Amino acid sequence: MSGPERMAGLLMRVDLPRETPAPVWPEGTVVRGFRPTDAEHLHALLEHAYRNGGGSVAPFDVWLPRLLGDGEFDPATCFLVTSGDELAAASICWTSGFVKDLVVHDSWRRRGLGESVLRLAFRTFQERGAQRVDLKVEAQNAGAIRLYERVGMTVVGEF
Repeated sequence: MSGPERMAGLLMRVDLPRETPAPVWPEGTVVRGFRPTDAEHLHALLEHAYRNGGGSVAPFDVWLPRLLGDGEFDPATCFLVTSGDELAAASICWTSGFVKDLVVHDSWRRRGLGESVLRLAFRTFQERGAQRVDLKVEAQNAGAIRLYERVGMTVVGEF
């Protein structure tokens, strides 16, 4: 194959129901929106989560201005889950109802954080009047696809 390998991806969607189940957070965690002082920790978590694939993140000095300057960025739709000083999980969502990034630190996996962050995003967008929430995932990322299906998302397209 010449040129860079291309990953096949899936577009997944959830049509927002009348009532989305409430997120359940592990004991000792706090959920909040993004603050500028979170930028370095959030970028480090993205780098850590994507180090073996599943996504990518630009260098910090490129990533931060792009994030903050994007017309679809709203700190209230950037969900951070902390435990003490540790950033356990995060999701950056665009105001259009799109989950741009969802990452959980290795030490916090299998505790329901990914599912809870998605449920929070769904509820937030439902309150804002959205009819659906979308995201993209690499087709070979079976664990992520199972998570998304568990919260009611279905494949609606390929890219």
